[in-house]
Amino acid sequence: MPTAQQELVSAVMDGLVDLASLGIDPKDGSLYEDPNPMRLRTYEDERLLLWYQTIPHRRRVYLKRINL
Repeated sequence: MPTAQQELVSAVMDGLVDLASLGIDPKDGSLYEDPNPMRLRTYEDERLLLWYQTIPHRRRVYLKRINL
């Protein structure tokens, strides 16, 4: 993956990690009210599509797949 795309993915993941640390999903609102908090989630904008998973008890956000 070219450096510019790596930086884009890194910036988006940093934002998703920050939101998860606050208990917020960018599309669905509160992670605390989600009946299946560890489900596979998506994030998309005009440049990329990411699949990721939040694991609250491990305090982690895992990147599963990227489409650029």
